[in-house]
Amino acid sequence: MFNDVDDLSDCKVLLVEDSVINQKIIQVCLADLCDVAVVESGEEAIEYCLQSAPDLILMDWILTGITGLEACKLLQSKPSTANIPVIFVTSNVGESQQEECWDAGAVDFIGKPIVARTLVNRVKTHLKYKKQADLLREYSYVDGLTGVFNRRYFSQEMDRHYRQGQRANTTLSMIILDVDNFKKYNDHYGHLKGDDVLKSVAKVLKHCTRRPLDGAFRYGGEEFAVLLPNTPKEAAFEIAQNIINGLHQLGIEHAESPFDVVTASAGVSSTHTASDPAELIKQADTALYEAKKNGRNRVIEFSPEHEKSI
Repeated sequence: MFNDVDDLSDCKVLLVEDSVINQKIIQVCLADLCDVAVVESGEEAIEYCLQSAPDLILMDWILTGITGLEACKLLQSKPSTANIPVIFVTSNVGESQQEECWDAGAVDFIGKPIVARTLVNRVKTHLKYKKQADLLREYSYVDGLTGVFNRRYFSQEMDRHYRQGQRANTTLSMIILDVDNFKKYNDHYGHLKGDDVLKSVAKVLKHCTRRPLDGAFRYGGEEFAVLLPNTPKEAAFEIAQNIINGLHQLGIEHAESPFDVVTASAGVSSTHTASDPAELIKQADTALYEAKKNGRNRVIEFSPEHEKSI
């Protein structure tokens, strides 16, 4: 896989350097390899990374304000930035200085004065490793059949979005969706056709969840989930209805269904009524049960009254 990662033009390198001359030299050296952003202090570097994490940081040792070493340690201490590789660009290349680089969490260092070929080769190598690691991480979170995220990633994202919503006082909504009469479909048409249905559901989910933070997941079997950060329950209901309608409109034949085509049912919940992630999931599942009980091929929004009817 490493040899296949050749195009690095979409990679972002953050250069943390307060010398204009060194900025120009490094930017020219890397111009044909990747995109380079520049900040002049460790404080700016941390703020930049928290807003939009680069693929690699080239960090000067001596900076105005906090040092490069201190900035690197702070980045390593934050979960959202700890995986960003840092290369120190420094004239301090003695043994003790090298030890300090490693202790701070750096992955490499480049000596000054800068040798263009060394700079390009080091950056290229670490960007390839970073891109490979990102691909492996992505594969481990993606369902192999449908191409949407898997249950493992759902659990991670649920906790993360819930915490962020609590901090920002915004609403996290979720949808749990289940293909109607799916066992009957498999029994009638076979499991290969059933797999095709699940792929079709995933395509509809992706089409209906286009915002960067929205996430579609295969929750298990024929069940899917959608996480919608910063989304009130009314908007989540509308998205769920679009998904249900979109699947129905595909017109996939289902002789064992009262609708004659493949349909799905969905339950919607939001943090408006849920006090923790487990309760949010339970409420969406309860609403899904109500949708099934009331005839399928529909969306039900969770209400406390539903719990009394179970």
